[in-house]
This record gives sequence, C-alpha cells and structure tokens, in this order.
Amino acid sequence: MFKILKNTPFGFVFELENDNCYHVDNEYEIYLNGKFHSATNKNVVSIFGLKSNTDYNVSFKGLDNLSFINIRTEKPEYIINVRDYNATGDGITCDTSAINAAIYSAPKNSTVFIPKGVYLVNQIFLKNDVDIYLEKGAVIKQNFNRSQLAILKGYQRNYDHSEVTINASWEGSPLDCYCSLIYGKDIKNVHIYGDGEINGNGEEGGWWKDPKLKNIAFRQRNIFLVECENISISGIITRNSSSWNVHPFYSTNISFYGVYIESIETSPNTDGLNPESCQNVEIIGCKFSVGDDCIAIKAGKYFMSKSHYRPTKNVVIRNCHMEKGHGAVVIGSEMSCGVEDVLVSKCLFEETDRGLRVKTRRGRGSKAVVDNIKFSNIKMNKVLHCFVVNMFYFCDPDGKSDYVKNKNVTVKDDETPTVKNIEISNISATEIIGSAIFIYGLPESKVENISIKNNSFQFADKRINEVPAMMDDFEVIENLGVYINNGENIKLKDNNFIGEFVNITNEE
Repeated sequence: MFKILKNTPFGFVFELENDNCYHVDNEYEIYLNGKFHSATNKNVVSIFGLKSNTDYNVSFKGLDNLSFINIRTEKPEYIINVRDYNATGDGITCDTSAINAAIYSAPKNSTVFIPKGVYLVNQIFLKNDVDIYLEKGAVIKQNFNRSQLAILKGYQRNYDHSEVTINASWEGSPLDCYCSLIYGKDIKNVHIYGDGEINGNGEEGGWWKDPKLKNIAFRQRNIFLVECENISISGIITRNSSSWNVHPFYSTNISFYGVYIESIETSPNTDGLNPESCQNVEIIGCKFSVGDDCIAIKAGKYFMSKSHYRPTKNVVIRNCHMEKGHGAVVIGSEMSCGVEDVLVSKCLFEETDRGLRVKTRRGRGSKAVVDNIKFSNIKMNKVLHCFVVNMFYFCDPDGKSDYVKNKNVTVKDDETPTVKNIEISNISATEIIGSAIFIYGLPESKVENISIKNNSFQFADKRINEVPAMMDDFEVIENLGVYINNGENIKLKDNNFIGEFVNITNEE
C-alpha cells in the first residue's frame, strides 16, 4: 500500500500502491508528527523541507488501509551552503562561479544546499557523490546571454585520433551544442531534489523564436546527463527549457520521482524527458505539460548504431500525468540502436495529440528494433489519437524522399527497422477526438505481434479529420477509428468501441 521511493536528509518521496491512474478519487490529508502538512490526491508525493536525521510519524486521513508509517530522514555527512561561496540569489548577479565552487570543493557524500532566491547561472557542472538540494523558493535560472555560454563539443577525438568521446548530442547525432543549464559527464551517485525550480528562460532568452536558425539550432537543455550512472531527480520543477527539458544520454540507473516538467504549449521542441540509449530508467509520479512530446524514448540515428551501439532498455513509466504535448509516451523517431522492454502503467493522459506513439522510417537501420512494449491501465481523455505506429515518419532532410515514402515493397536490408511485440490492455479512453488505433508498417517489415485487448474507446461527438501520423501520401479518412496496414499477427480482442467510427484493416 505504501512505498518509499527516495529518502534524503531533507525529506522523502513516497508512492501509494493501488490500481488508480496517477491519483486516487478523493483528497487525503497528510500529518507529520501529528501536525497537518498537506492535502493531495496524488499517488506519488514529495515531502521536503524537513530536518535531517529526524524521526517522523507520517499519518493519513482519508485513505483506506493506511493509517501511518514511521520514517527517519537521512543523516548528511556535509551540508555546503552556496551562500557561503558568495552566491547572491538576487536574480541579477551571475552566480555560476559561486555554485560550481561549492560543488567542486565539496567532499564526497556532501549535499550542496541552495536556499531560497533566484540564481542566474550560465551552466552548473555536477560532481561524483555530491547531491544538490533546492529549497522551496530556490530558482536556478538560465542566463540568456549566449556570449557567456559554453559550447560542448559533440564528437571529440583523442590526441592520435584513435578514439573518440561523445560530450553532446542533438536529435540523435553527436553534434556541438550549447551546454545545458545543469550538465553531467561521466558522473556517478548524484541526487538532485527539493521543492525548487530549474528555469531554462527559453522565452525571455529568445530561444523559441526562429528555432531553426543556425546560431541557436542546437539549443540548451535544462538538464543533460552524458555517460552517467546512479542519478536521481526528485520533486523539483523544470520549466521553460530552450529545447528538451531533461535528456539522459548513454546513462544507466536513472530515476525521476515526482518531478514537474512544464513548458508553454506553443514552445517549439520543448520535450519533457527524453532518455536516449539509456538502461534501467524509472519515471514515476511525474507531471508533464509541454510544447512537444512529454516522454520520448530514443536511441540515436544510424551512425550511432554503427559506431556507438547501445539500445535503450528497461524503462518503467508509472503514475505519471501527461497534460498537453504532442505525444504522451513516444518511441523514436531517433531509435537506430533499438528500444526494448518498456512498461507504461497507471498513467493519465489528457489532451495530448497522441497517447502511445511509435515513429520510425527506412534508414534507421536493422538494429532499430522496437520490442516488448507493454502499455496497461491507462486513462486517456480528449486525446487526438490513442495508439499510433508509423514506419513512414517523414523526419530529417530526406524525410520526404521517394526512399522514405514509397509504399511499395523494397529490399529489406541493413537500413530497415523493425517494430514487434507490443501489448495494449485495460485502456480507458474517453472523448477521443481523432482515431483509436493507427498502425502502418513497412511492406517489407510489417508491424508484428500486436495485442490490443480489454480496452474501451469512446469517440467524441465532434471529431477532427486529419492523418493520425506524420507521413506522406495518405488521404484523410473521415471519422477514422481503426486503421491497420502492413501488420502481421495483430490481435484485437474484447475491446469496446463507443460512437461512430470507420474501421479499415488490411492486415496480412
């Protein structure tokens, strides 16, 4: 019934274990040592601002089968206050040097404490075994003066050009880009947590205007983790990123608990959380309201699969709320190293353009295998298109080429991707504005082994008529509900469809 996801010197994150999607039906009250703390209906709750090394009796009112638990906050070895390093927190003075000095002078197993205030920063560099705690009211804000920002070399060769290291990436390729607001390379054992905020300042900095201009094309992320291990982020808010908010890249054992990720609905390319070529990722109790995909699971483009092959594997997404955004949970389109073993459950999707979306295309490569995706116990409301698999995604400069958009059988070769073994079950979708199921595989590489069972799809009275997937040469079909083409062993069983819809299946 109750699980501690993370304990820290300043508080903890817990999860209610039930069958509800993101929240329970009614609010419940939380008391700490007999005193009222807060009321919520969420399944995952962050409680920070507590005393270190202290016992807390946590009791509840309004929850069945759960009355209280006891927990002791952790004892810190060192607490390093950035104000002692001359950080001002006035929102005007650049506090980059002060915060980085506090982090890099901190002994192992320290917590760097950032108290209430607005800290204008160029970039912060993480250090092994040093945590960062943001007090409520603490804001780390991106300096938008580009002349003061570091450039990361995407692909850096050693002295005799016999080896390379990747420091940065942009949309699946190792390209130079502006350093993120918080950056970690080869970092281990770090927890970033608290009630504070990381603000990428994307709108004020002009990053969202003309985003494809060369001088700002490879924009900052709020958090970028490269080749990192054992990293946790809990409770914080990340908003207004210049591009993707949080981007773990080639990293292992990464967890996100109770994080709120926000960008305005019209902001370009502001994905929420994009694990790329990562393994063992947990995204639990997070809320997303962004201008692009909420969660996009990626694995690089073709060059990466040939030279730096590492698939994304073992991703758990649970008790999350996706509000707005292009897709709630997306796989691709950069997925040339493959995406395997993804479990999405107990989530709430509201007004996203798509629910689960798989997007790929010819040219991603034979290692671009999407395999073993399980999607269960999800509530959707006013989602445009619930479930979309598109193997004709028209991205990249050659995305509209004859090679990509050709609907005839071509040779299955080293550039042909695969999508297989997807289970969709116990989905309750209401007020669907577009389609319920859209699957379009390649004729030479059909979408294989898809199970869609025990779901309820209720269509809105007022529908939109549009192509559910970004692809060429597909005519709009009015009131399209189910479309399947180039599929093999697609099983629809015990699904309930409510309302008017068109069903077109060309499965073989």
